[in-house]
Amino acid sequence: MYLKNLFMKFFRCFSELNMEFSSGTNLILGSNAQGKTSLLEAIYFLALARSPRTNVEKEMVQYGCGGFLLKGWVEYSRSDSFPTRTKTIEIRWGKGKKKIIIDGIEAERVSELLGNLRVVFLSNDHFNLVTGGGSVKRRFLDIQISQWDREYLHALQEYNVALRQRNELLRRSYVTDEELYPWEVAMDKFSKIIVEARRKFLSKIAPFAVMLHNAITRDENLEIRYVPSIEGDSLLKVLQVNRKSDAEYGATQRGPHRDDIEIKINRYPVRQYASRGQIRTCSFALIIAQVYAMLEEHNEPPVLLADELLSELDSERSKKMVESIPKGIQSFITSADTSLNETLGLNASLYFIRKGKIEKAG
Repeated sequence: MYLKNLFMKFFRCFSELNMEFSSGTNLILGSNAQGKTSLLEAIYFLALARSPRTNVEKEMVQYGCGGFLLKGWVEYSRSDSFPTRTKTIEIRWGKGKKKIIIDGIEAERVSELLGNLRVVFLSNDHFNLVTGGGSVKRRFLDIQISQWDREYLHALQEYNVALRQRNELLRRSYVTDEELYPWEVAMDKFSKIIVEARRKFLSKIAPFAVMLHNAITRDENLEIRYVPSIEGDSLLKVLQVNRKSDAEYGATQRGPHRDDIEIKINRYPVRQYASRGQIRTCSFALIIAQVYAMLEEHNEPPVLLADELLSELDSERSKKMVESIPKGIQSFITSADTSLNETLGLNASLYFIRKGKIEKAG
């Protein structure tokens, strides 16, 4: 799949934009604060109905305007046996409400949007994936798996509802076991789906991440392991046993909302011992691994969004990273370095961005 055309109105610094893009590498060049990151944010929002930068959607509306409009034309070609087809995705936001329209039909739930345009996003912020705590890693899992598996998103939403209800009850001065039990049953039911999906996802991307990491570093061994909060016992049993301690703590202490990912290089935890270069390479490998895994799982590559990916890296490591990206996928790479295309042999379509306006080179 690839994003053939993008239309934006009143989104961030873009008053209006209607641009066609290449199905290969699109190199977006421009100085800082010209709209490069906002362009990638718009594509991300079109795919997931959420921003990688903010949870306050009003911030994405151009100053002085009442809302924004995003519309994309996504082209698919699943095999030689089927002709290429195009799907339109439109998202309107105004007065605190979001409307999603797919091929002219309004979606009732956000889950209907997921999978129509799959994206993998890589920015300097994503290096927190390695150095950050469990909440960062869980967010990574939740966003990526939701693009693969709509049942996962539903289970996650239902689990979180039950978790909030149980936590509210635990904070009361007095609560009975009978009040807690229905929410614990629901948490147990949906946790099984969540944990299984996370195991499956990491088992698919880990081999690709190790392969990519080895191609870039050669002498460092990467290990990735899923660390669930609960091993062996059912969540229901654990919740029942922990009712008293959870009430004293004021929240549920065990469950998928406490899961983590363990990442090591040469048997040492990356979070504590890795250098800045190792952290960047490890994060890159973990995120790009999704591109390979999605291509294998769905026979349809995602769109890669890379924001200032190659800044702060030496040319040799940058070249190895670029060479490790699967061929034949659409990518959007932003940079302030106008020589990047020639230096790394990207063979990209060039776009210059300035003050919310984009022009294609040539």
